[in-house]
Amino acid sequence: MRMYLYNLWSWTIGVRHGWTLAAFIVGGLLLGSLAIWLLMSVPTRYRKPIVIAVTFLGGLVLALEFFIGTPKWHPLTDFLPAYSSVQMVIAAFTLLLGLVNLFVIHGQSISKRSKGWGNSLAFFVAFFAILVAAFVKDYATAKAVSGSAGSVYAIFFLGFLTPLSSTMFSIIAFYIASAAYRAFRIRSMESALMMITASIIMLGLVPAGLYLTAWLPVWLSWLRLENITYWLLSGPNMAVQRAIAFGVAVGALAVGLRIWLSLERGSFFDKQL
Repeated sequence: MRMYLYNLWSWTIGVRHGWTLAAFIVGGLLLGSLAIWLLMSVPTRYRKPIVIAVTFLGGLVLALEFFIGTPKWHPLTDFLPAYSSVQMVIAAFTLLLGLVNLFVIHGQSISKRSKGWGNSLAFFVAFFAILVAAFVKDYATAKAVSGSAGSVYAIFFLGFLTPLSSTMFSIIAFYIASAAYRAFRIRSMESALMMITASIIMLGLVPAGLYLTAWLPVWLSWLRLENITYWLLSGPNMAVQRAIAFGVAVGALAVGLRIWLSLERGSFFDKQL
């Protein structure tokens, strides 16, 4: 039975081209639509138990594969690629959902001529321009055709997207610094220590700060701002970051267990499917 399922899965994920690939894509869409239709046809009171059971079984298989068996062989190891494929499909659907949401929001902004609708129009122009350039580049690469498709894509990606991303993050950095300056108040010993540490680190990372303590002799070099900054970043700061990472990992484990066991409550489990 295991070998039969493994051979069936190998045949399913085999490489195909042309009409065979198109038939598999259409078949997958039809099967997915059929599964969604069947789930929606189930009486309302049974939908949530079905989702909970599928969630639990999916997590159980991964847990059994990790904790049970030997490093060389496990009956569930051969089916891990299937789970990876399912994860990629779910990620693709979430990406599609986000894209549809953007299209709806910006489309409504353009249709209603809302304030800033020109930015929405720029979104559509930029999206379809880089989309067409990427498809043309991939097609030219697959067909080994030399041309300007790669140059057009490089202009869009390296000439527009990368500088705009850098500019956006630079603006965010200045905004965070100004917001911290306005919101921070020294009202205790802890806040004063935080302000002093932040000032030392900021001065130690810029050239102007290095000149403030460059006059110190060699035997007092440990008092230079760059050396104090390095010690703060590699010592106390690293210890705090590891403690925070450990706490986040424990919290993620707890949330994962609650979702796996369907104990989490929120927008999904508090509503009737």
